[in-house]
Amino acid sequence: MMTTMNCSEVIANMSCYIDGDGSGELRKALKTHVEHCQRCRVIFDTTGQMLGIVRDAQPFEVPLAVSARLYNRLEKIFPEP
Repeated sequence: MMTTMNCSEVIANMSCYIDGDGSGELRKALKTHVEHCQRCRVIFDTTGQMLGIVRDAQPFEVPLAVSARLYNRLEKIFPEP
């Protein structure tokens, strides 16, 4: 039997709840905590909204000048071996 979860444990396992992963016991403990903790409920709701925005976003073309600057910066940060 799972004991009551604290906020740190809920945040560390929130992806299990959002993705539908984890045991039924874990998901139930997460749901119970989120129902009673306003802080975690806000984090959970905000995360869900953000994932919805990202999932529904349409691809767009990046202007060539922006793309070139990005690649130049990445090459400076991650030089080829």
